Parts: sequence; structure tokens; C-alpha cells
Amino acid sequence: MSAPPNDHSPRPNAAAARVADFWRWWRGEIVRMLPQRFAAFGGGGSTPLVLVEGDEVIVIDPHAPPGAEKRANVAGLDGGGKRALVRTLLEGAGETRGRARAALRHHEALVRRVTLPAATEENLAQVLGFEMDRLTPFKSDEVYFDQRVVSRDAADGQITVELAMAPRERVDARVRELGALGVSVQGVALRDDAHRSPDTFDLLPSEQRGERESPRERTVRMSLIGAVALLFIVALAFPVYEKREAVKTLLPQVEKAGADARATDAVLRDLERQAGDYNFLLTRKYTWYPTAQYVEELSRLLPDTTWLQQLDIRNSGKAKEVVITGETASSSKLIELLESSKMLQNASPRGPTTRGSTPGSERFMIGAELRPRALPEAQLLAQATPKTPMPPTPAAPGAAPRGANAVAPQPTATVTPGPAKPNNGFGPFPKQ
Repeated sequence: MSAPPNDHSPRPNAAAARVADFWRWWRGEIVRMLPQRFAAFGGGGSTPLVLVEGDEVIVIDPHAPPGAEKRANVAGLDGGGKRALVRTLLEGAGETRGRARAALRHHEALVRRVTLPAATEENLAQVLGFEMDRLTPFKSDEVYFDQRVVSRDAADGQITVELAMAPRERVDARVRELGALGVSVQGVALRDDAHRSPDTFDLLPSEQRGERESPRERTVRMSLIGAVALLFIVALAFPVYEKREAVKTLLPQVEKAGADARATDAVLRDLERQAGDYNFLLTRKYTWYPTAQYVEELSRLLPDTTWLQQLDIRNSGKAKEVVITGETASSSKLIELLESSKMLQNASPRGPTTRGSTPGSERFMIGAELRPRALPEAQLLAQATPKTPMPPTPAAPGAAPRGANAVAPQPTATVTPGPAKPNNGFGPFPKQ
């Protein structure tokens, strides 16, 4: 006796078991809806069953209601007559190729249910062959058997299997009996299981079953498979072909648009280059205030008690700075005044502060960075407003004609002198 299956085998996935049940049910429903002439595509469970009881031949149609059996007595007929009669009965059941399954009576087979671990479902036939002498009174080499899974318990990891078996001598005798009647035996089934298509028992090994389809049917089947494969390829390739043709149609437009874009980009780059060249001097001019404005700003900020000896405006890296040297009453006060200017920034001493030439004065050297001027916003050429010429002034009556040697009187301007501006420290340095 072989060892029992391992009860600690891993349990199969419950979802996979449900999918398998659904597939089995769906396949059975599809096979039941197929016409009789397509029985070959539904498997051996679609062929009629033939049972010989003495001189009576019984043909059971699996698609007919239970009890709708066709019977014929072959007593007194020779071999050819029996074969012709059986052929007629099979054609009445929708089988025109002389194929059928041998049927076993209830007492000729043994059917029982066993519970096995769910892990054995993958190799169920081999497991049952090993356990045949433990599960039944027979050995595996004495019987033909078939099995089907009745239920699955995913929680406990077990399956319920229905096992059917029959002695080999009895099954072989039924096959020879039908072969003598000209029947191409497709399998051996149970009479009580005839209407359970397609999940029926089939006790005959696959290598002993008759030809399921003729060469013509095989050719038709392969042709249909090829047609389906061809249609599948066409269904995949046709959208790609349409996209390719659409792309080929759009390529000239895309190339033309690309060429226009490149030309526009070249014009834009040239325009930017010309605008940069044109604005270079203007940028240099308007980045900083004129020197006179810086001098005027210093003249406004410095108090009257401050005397300058030297004023330098020079470049300091990318920036500019002004350095003033002179005497004042308080050099720290000058730094505060310079920081309050809108044209100067970062004022700081550039040298030591010493005693001045006059009592109470300090000699200083202070530098400050020039604050750059904000440039005007750039204006597109298309938005620039052209200057319209002024309309000519109509001539007064009696005036000289246009172009005559006449001198127009010039208006005179009256200049009113303003108040005298006090000296802000830029006068001559006093002699010591």
C-alpha cells in the first residue's frame, strides 16, 4: 500500500478554485448550446451512448430529455444488417460519423466519494492511482477509472472527489462489442451519468479511443483556427496601418510647419541680436546717472561745515563707487547722510579718521557705491507710436507767401534771476 498523501500540503488559492468552477460551468453551458453537427468540438461527452442488452441495442442521446432512448432489436440480422441498424440509430441521435460511447449499467461500475487534501487536485489522477488499493477493493492495474471534483472546501483545504471505476475485462468487452457493430468508440461512460455533459465519467483511456474527427473535419477545424488567427492579426494591425497612413499624410504639413518655425526662430534671433547691438550703448548710458547728478547729490547731502579736497568716481569690478576726501565736523554723520541717498549705497570709511587742520574738525576718506538707475521697460516695435508731423500753421491774411525772403519775429524770453545758492563746500580749500 502506498503512503497516504501529505495532509500538510499547502492549500490552493480559494480564488483559483472559484475560477476553475466558473470555467467548468461556463464551458458546460456553451457546449449545451452548440448544434449537434458541432458535437466534435464539445468533446467526447457530446456523443451518444450505446448499450447492448442481449439482442437489443439502446442508443441514449445526451442532449435529449432523460428516458428518451431509442431501442432496436438486432436478432436475426447478420453483421452488415446490425451495423446498418446501429448506424441509423446513431444518425437519429444526431451522430453521422458512426461515433459513440459504450455505456455501462449501474451494477457494472463502482462509484464512491472520497475526501482528499486540496493540494492533490493538480495531480489527482496519479494520486488516485497510488491510493486505489486503499480507497477501493481493487488495484490500479485491475480497473479503468475516472474522477471529478464535486466540491472544494477552501477553509479546511480539502476537496470531495467522486471516483468511478470498472474492471478492465468488462470495459474491454464492451469496446469490442461496439467495434463489432461498426461503432467508433469514443469512450466508456455510465448509463446513469449520460445526461451530465460535459462533466461525465469516461473510463476508457485516451489512447484507446477512436478517431474523434475525420481528416475533412480536421482540415475545417484548422482552417477555422487559421481564419480566427488571421482576423486577430488583422484586428491588431489595421489600426496601426491607419495610424501610419495618417502620419504619412501629416508629415508634409509637420515638415512645412517645422521649416516655418525654424525660419521664424532665425528671424527672431537676428532681431534679438540687432536689438542687443542697438541697445548696448543706450544700456551703458542709462545704467548709471550722469556724473553731474552724483556731484549735485553730494552737494545737496553734505553740510556747509564739510570741505572736500578730492572726489573720485571710479569702477570697482562690475559696480562703480565714489570716494570723497576732506574735512568735516563729524565723519560718522556723513556716512548716515550718504546712506539716506537714493543714488548711493553701502557707504563706509576707506581710511583712518585723523584730526583736521582746524579745531574741532576731522579729516576723513569715505567711499560709497553708486546705485544703478532702473532701466526703462522694453517696448515692442509694433507697439511704438509713430510721431505724427504737426500740421502747418495757416498763413495770416496779407502775409508774405511761403518761401519769400521774410524773417519771422522771434519771441523774447525774460529771465528772472533766482536766489543765490549757498556754497556747499566745493569752494577753494582755506589756507592754513
